[in-house]
Amino acid sequence: METLQKTSLFWDTKETDPRKNERFVIERILAYGDEADLKWALDFYGKEKLKKYVSKTRNLDKKSLSFWRQYFNINPLKCTRKQSMTKQSAFWRK
Repeated sequence: METLQKTSLFWDTKETDPRKNERFVIERILAYGDEADLKWALDFYGKEKLKKYVSKTRNLDKKSLSFWRQYFNINPLKCTRKQSMTKQSAFWRK
């Protein structure tokens, strides 16, 4: 498990359990990992679990999210970020 010991991925933790901290590990690998890390994640978690994470996450930046949507062939309409506010605040009106 060399991937879980990389300080470039997990600089703020000493030990990372891939089962207990599944979301955290997947997020870090998709955001900062390299090809070897992706291969490890695909072998450990499976393609469907990673694909499901990409379609539901709010923690990846736009560029990474766009890349992973292309990589996993996910329809952009199914994982578009929703705006948190549905109505504009009175302070933003003219």
